[in-house]
Amino acid sequence: MRSLLAAAAFAISAFANAGSLPEGPHLYVKGMSSMEVQPDAAIIRVAITEKHKSLPDAKSNVDQIMAKAIQIAKDFGIKSKDIHAQQLNVHRQTRYNRKSNEEEFEGFRVNRSLTVKLKDLAEYPNLLQAFVDSGINQFNNTEFVVEDKAEYMKKLKKSAIEEAKAAARELADDFDVDLGRLYSVSFSPMNVPVQPYARGKMMAAESMDVSQAYNTGDTTLSAEVYAVYFIE
Repeated sequence: MRSLLAAAAFAISAFANAGSLPEGPHLYVKGMSSMEVQPDAAIIRVAITEKHKSLPDAKSNVDQIMAKAIQIAKDFGIKSKDIHAQQLNVHRQTRYNRKSNEEEFEGFRVNRSLTVKLKDLAEYPNLLQAFVDSGINQFNNTEFVVEDKAEYMKKLKKSAIEEAKAAARELADDFDVDLGRLYSVSFSPMNVPVQPYARGKMMAAESMDVSQAYNTGDTTLSAEVYAVYFIE
């Protein structure tokens, strides 16, 4: 399920600017379309941090926990290409002793990070719990993404184009002029000093209700198109 938003904007100008607009009378319109899409993958970034006065012991503990976490990721169906374990980071930590006026060795802080891409979002809370149980003690962030945007963007661009065409027809009718041929079109704003005017209100065709233990929320994808039409 998805929610679709659409709007259009226009401006009238009879002046050329930096080659973006024609010299004759014309309409400059903007079509915009956006869609709320449920993410289909999660990029999860976690880490294990260990502090110990013995560097070999700290490294051994971290490596063991990381090996468990990697195996857990595989058990959840995550492919090896979507599992990225970073190299070991070691920091020697000291503390200043005010009585002796000296730096005292406290131990080694050893850290390794792990990034995985989970495609079965229903397993997200279970994977997090499994990481906790394995000894992972640092959860950095999770990014919910839409993996295949191509089909969505194709629909969004078509919708934006229809909005731009509707804006041009509507504006021409309102000013009792005939809409001429298309002069130019772009999917990025033109370098003109004209502020677009919204064509009507943005309306949501549908809304999404996501009720899960971990609400992944929606990702908004959008497309814009800018077109210039001659008027007669």
